[in-house]
Amino acid sequence: MITTCGFTLADWQAEAVHAWENNYPAGPYRGTLEIVTGGGKTLIALVCAARAALRDPDLRLAVVVPTEALARQWQVALARYTNLTQPEIGLLGAGGDDDFSKCRAVVSVLNTAAKRLPALARTAQPLMLVVDECHRAGAPTFAKVLETPAEYRLGLSATPDREEFDDTGQPLRYDEQLVGRDLGPVVYRFTLRDARLAGWLPDYDIHHHGIQLSPEEQRQYDQISRQVDDLGDELRSLGLEIGRAQQLQKRRDEVGLLARRYIAATSRRKDLLYRAAHRARVVIRILTQTLESGQARRVLLFHERVSEAVALHKELAMSMPGISIALEHSRLGDRTRVEALESFRTGEAQVLVSVKSLVEGIDVPEADVGISVASTSSVRQRIQALGRVLRRRFDESAQRKHADMHLIYVAKTVDEQIYAKEDWADLTGAGANRYWLWSADPAALPQSMPGPPASPRPTEEQEWDRLQRRRPDAPIAWRGSMIGQEYSVDTLGTVTNSAGTIISNPQDVAALVARVRGRPGGRFRVTPIHRLVLVWGDSAEGLVPYVTGQLAEPFEAEVGRHEDGSHAESVDSALLKPGTVLVEAPNKTGGSFRLRQKQGGVIERRSPDGTVEFARVDDDAPAALVANARRVLDNWRQLFDRGITFFLSEEGQAWYVEGGKRFHLAHVPGGFSWPS
Repeated sequence: MITTCGFTLADWQAEAVHAWENNYPAGPYRGTLEIVTGGGKTLIALVCAARAALRDPDLRLAVVVPTEALARQWQVALARYTNLTQPEIGLLGAGGDDDFSKCRAVVSVLNTAAKRLPALARTAQPLMLVVDECHRAGAPTFAKVLETPAEYRLGLSATPDREEFDDTGQPLRYDEQLVGRDLGPVVYRFTLRDARLAGWLPDYDIHHHGIQLSPEEQRQYDQISRQVDDLGDELRSLGLEIGRAQQLQKRRDEVGLLARRYIAATSRRKDLLYRAAHRARVVIRILTQTLESGQARRVLLFHERVSEAVALHKELAMSMPGISIALEHSRLGDRTRVEALESFRTGEAQVLVSVKSLVEGIDVPEADVGISVASTSSVRQRIQALGRVLRRRFDESAQRKHADMHLIYVAKTVDEQIYAKEDWADLTGAGANRYWLWSADPAALPQSMPGPPASPRPTEEQEWDRLQRRRPDAPIAWRGSMIGQEYSVDTLGTVTNSAGTIISNPQDVAALVARVRGRPGGRFRVTPIHRLVLVWGDSAEGLVPYVTGQLAEPFEAEVGRHEDGSHAESVDSALLKPGTVLVEAPNKTGGSFRLRQKQGGVIERRSPDGTVEFARVDDDAPAALVANARRVLDNWRQLFDRGITFFLSEEGQAWYVEGGKRFHLAHVPGGFSWPS
């Protein structure tokens, strides 16, 4: 039976174990723990395994980790803190090919585990599956690992949430996402802010360094930014959110091409910022000042790209010949990487240059100085990087640790956006943060700044408090960010999400949008917590967001059971009257069209090359198709005094959507005649 030894959990860590062991809403012995980096997730997981073993003494343990270095770290922890012997602790991937025939515990790297662990686990029951940094397992490449049969399931991450949408385009909560469904919902949280308030962290200071672009870099940055803005405007003009570009790029149409161009342009801009020449200069100045203090500091440097990390290591070695500087990244051999980490742990190397592979999971408590040379705008990654350095020492006889974290960003660029995403003073403590601005002059000292380059707008909860936690009776200016999922409502009151899926319960949102815009239809957002409706509207200061109301219940996307053409209408559309409600959803295989009032009424479509065409109603066109067009126009005039969008099914039914319901417009077999 697996047992633990050599450590005692803190009270809050024991609470996390209890929450996992007694997670009755989702079932006991399953769930995800959201624990701050440095919070002892490994030890908590080992106690969870020991509790499961009390119930099933023959328990086997499968631990899945994202990197080889983390796999080796888990092997060490299992040998040190459990009763398992070295031969009982196997390795799958990272050069290992062990299974459960001889091993009680197998640590596996995620890419190998996704391919082999589900099959190996079938004969290794009862089994506990632990997925460390479990947000990684949600990627399509790795999701197969979640199919591993195991009665006991535990997810670990400081930031488990991923941005995922369902098939209808609706955003998913963590417990609805693939990882949350298969491992269990978050049953316990201990965030960076919680750790600070609980006194769990060491003493620390965080320094934020804004650097400049060179004139040539600035010229290139401005040029690429114009391309990014133009492509983003094109996506938005199609009713699409640029935040969904990663998903949209998979489409094999013009939208997919546009999304791929947008992503490529943003990647070029990122690469330009990562390579900013002044980054290395400022790193050298920070390192020099740090190491001149006379203290035995251990400095951990993070970069985003292997090539930039290699170049930085080379430049540091040339500029600081008396300092031992190690290099670690994923393209090095296993032995080289192990030696680099070990030299840093022992102090043989005072500085370690790494790529973000070290950001997640690796325990390097010896590091008391961190320098994030370049990072994405990901809040998750910054929290992970901070956690690498803000790890407390548990040796009470040692001197209390004081950590320094240096975060380098390019001023007056998109690098500053991360400061608008999160209140870092609230997370880390206002007094711990220092802000600096470096000039392009190599000899100049940095200028102390009064605060961050950008500040987050009020959160949804703060705005809800300002509204006195009540639905507004009239539009009120919204001071927070435009958060939440974006939707559109047309002039007929039909609501669709950003994937184009119809919302089956639109409620009174059409009226809410109209009272801000002054006319029917338009885009809006719904906040994730309180379902507040946000709409852009005119004001004396220009276009500003308003909160105009609140949904009584969450939107529900209609499942398009028959829109793929796999099911024919159950009622003969030739027998229906215009405006008849349709119980079954017709397909759209015949196309999408617009009815407009110009020239007394026209049927309009957009051709593949982007030009607009009008259905023919002249005597030279085929008589049956002209009759179809005139029938649609006549029925439309009976029903509406404004333009609408309608669809044509494979069986020849013209239909439209109003207020979330589908209605019959006309029976038009064969469709319409178009200019040749």
